[in-house]
Amino acid sequence: MMTKVSLGIFGIIAAVLMSGCSQNLAKFSVASTGNVPLASGSEKGEYVQGKACISKVFGISFGNKQNRISEAVAKALEVAAKKNQPADALVNVDIRASNWSLLFFGKNCIIAKGQAVGIK
Repeated sequence: MMTKVSLGIFGIIAAVLMSGCSQNLAKFSVASTGNVPLASGSEKGEYVQGKACISKVFGISFGNKQNRISEAVAKALEVAAKKNQPADALVNVDIRASNWSLLFFGKNCIIAKGQAVGIK
């Protein structure tokens, strides 16, 4: 009897430890790791940066964990638009992740930096 209970408890613990989850990190219309020529009439703006962050308390994440790269790019384009720069797309994009924590609280950010362009 004790063996069946022990096996049951072991099975539950194993199932919890082997569970997982997935996240959608980004949605892009165009993405490239090489040079893509822009149309001759395209306007180029300054380099801008956008951030998408989530907070962690006791290791539990709070905030929107889906499409964080896309959100960071969108925020960078918002920065360009507020500066009255072209804001249709980013080129020469750098995507980084930044993490920090102090005991029970922390933050995880995705940062997108690139040159804003306007496509005509």
